[in-house]
Amino acid sequence: MLLQHLTTFCRVVEEGSFTRAAHLLNLTQPSVTKQVGALEDYLQVQLFTRQGKRVHLTPVGELVYDYARQVIHLVAQCEAAVQEYRTPGSGSVTVGCVHTIGLFTLPDLLAAYVRQHPRVKINVKTGNNRETVTMLLHGEVDVGLVTTPQVHERIDVVPLFEDPLVVVAGPNFAAELPPVISDEELAHLPFIGYVRGARFRMTTDQVLEEMGIQPNVVMEFDNHEAIKTMVALGFGIALEPVSAVQKELITGQLVRLNVPGLPRSSRTTSLILRRGERRSDAVKAFLALLEERYGVTIPSR
Repeated sequence: MLLQHLTTFCRVVEEGSFTRAAHLLNLTQPSVTKQVGALEDYLQVQLFTRQGKRVHLTPVGELVYDYARQVIHLVAQCEAAVQEYRTPGSGSVTVGCVHTIGLFTLPDLLAAYVRQHPRVKINVKTGNNRETVTMLLHGEVDVGLVTTPQVHERIDVVPLFEDPLVVVAGPNFAAELPPVISDEELAHLPFIGYVRGARFRMTTDQVLEEMGIQPNVVMEFDNHEAIKTMVALGFGIALEPVSAVQKELITGQLVRLNVPGLPRSSRTTSLILRRGERRSDAVKAFLALLEERYGVTIPSR
């Protein structure tokens, strides 16, 4: 009963509303209110303050929320371990990753994993780098895959691979360009990029600034797929990580441009793990696949 109350409490925190939490939990609002009230009575503290329809954690509520998430995660780990014991070769792996990894890197990894471990359930949760770290720390995912350096006392970081940045264009657009493109020529080409403020836009801006180029930005999008589509249609060029355009380069939908002045720039994709945590056999098998695929050594536990 206490675990149920903690789960309901966490859902209210995450939704910021008793009503939305009730909807997601398939409960009535009075039932959710009653469970949270029972938890407050048990702990003898006030967990929320209310402002209109929104609820906010009290200072002690924040403390309880942090521990509640850990309890829920540990119970889930226990259930998974028992399931693996009862049914060898089963279990589950929950991977948290940034959107681009979820789109372009993870599918191939998961396909290889499922071929080896067909009875393991796979869950994937995507977000930005910060959200992926938060999911890992809160026990929502077993492993994380990120594209920015991470430093945290509770996290082990294992760099997996470098993802070089390349300049690409559609085949018809590329056919009209010289075989070798100077920095000056690059600066005048229509550039299609990420929206301002996005982390990847900051990365591309930094690379172009290093070249002394102020790009001629004609379109901005908030995802790689839209950028690739418009580039393939011939509306301009883009600076993209190889992993995001590898399929299109192979099929000929995009062409890599020869820009000798482009700095040797790349972003590092890294594995993140909770430090010192016991891992299920299913998670260990996933980590073993990463070790084999990328030639790295992952801290054991």
